[in-house]
Amino acid sequence: MDQNAPVLIGVDGGASEVKAHAVACCDDLSRPCAFVLRPEKASRVYARDPGFAPLPVAEQIAQHRSGRCDISPVERQQGELWLQAAADAICDVARQCGSRRALIGIGVPGLKTADARGICVINNGPRIPDYLDELERRLAAAGLELAAPIAELGSDADYCGLGEEYAVDGLFRDVQNAYYLGCGTGIADALKLGGRLVPFDQAKSWILKSWQIPSALGPTFEQLISAAALNRVYAALVGDSGPAAYPERAAAAGEPRACLWMATVGLVLAELIFERLWTIKNGRAQVAHRGENYLQLNPEHEFRGTVLQRVVIGQRLGQIWADPVFGDILRCKLEVALAARLIECGDADLMSACLMATPQFRIVPPHLVRASRLRAAPALGAAVAALRASGELGKGT
Repeated sequence: MDQNAPVLIGVDGGASEVKAHAVACCDDLSRPCAFVLRPEKASRVYARDPGFAPLPVAEQIAQHRSGRCDISPVERQQGELWLQAAADAICDVARQCGSRRALIGIGVPGLKTADARGICVINNGPRIPDYLDELERRLAAAGLELAAPIAELGSDADYCGLGEEYAVDGLFRDVQNAYYLGCGTGIADALKLGGRLVPFDQAKSWILKSWQIPSALGPTFEQLISAAALNRVYAALVGDSGPAAYPERAAAAGEPRACLWMATVGLVLAELIFERLWTIKNGRAQVAHRGENYLQLNPEHEFRGTVLQRVVIGQRLGQIWADPVFGDILRCKLEVALAARLIECGDADLMSACLMATPQFRIVPPHLVRASRLRAAPALGAAVAALRASGELGKGT
């Protein structure tokens, strides 16, 4: 490869590690603007300063609203560790590609600064208000030239949707209306409605993110069905008396508490999916346990009447869903619980679109809930966003 030819790199700056992937445009003219992950990739788990503890989110938000961002020395040091990990992963991918130039897109969790170049509020990490300035400085010091300045710090959740829309095998490509639920350290929500991607931040007047909604069990959906929550709750159930295993593996081996927990995850997942189906078609329901913020949502919105064609489950929970061994309990419980909610809701259009009749029962059809086929949806989406910001998307790049 010509070392001066820029490589397209997408970066998923998650809460526990950063992952960078080289991305290429597909040459198949029957699938315009379709992208694939190249084999070159790198990841770095964030080192942890033993003295660092995130500032409570409420205090972060209060500072943000007052125009302040008071970074302590230990928070600054933790931010340095995040930045170095990101720079190392990006440079590693560029070296694998034999390139000294790169076009880079990056998505990270948290609330961004006004110029979209830094993080000012984040749940499980350090605030880094000068993130992109510092990252670009480190990349330059490492000898990597940018084909264009990094346009912005994007939303990792929005980039999941962008990845599903533009990847060759993305599950948003062939439908007009879909919901993506990515369960990793947290939960990433993405929507495609009426044929276009709809960021949750632009729809916040009528729909909440999963981390904001209490489930019927009390904790938010993110506190129960994110990948981190799966392990945390199971570990609490078994304590010192059980095996230190992933709950899906323990359930497949017949461990009773793991079986019970994975069945519960299926019930909670069914509740969340039904909430999305109902809110998009009919506006938010009058459900008291979801809290005052939920009840203040506007039930009127421009997409009312829309029925989702597909629900995509991504990241670790998607891998469990797709596994014929580990996902069996989860799938069975979800499908039974979701079918029951649809039958009981009284909405004939939802029932017609989301249930399939059999000689004995009405069941959830296999095309409604699908596991993502993308290994790295947010990284691919970040690369597409970088190309779009450069003005090259759609020019045959």
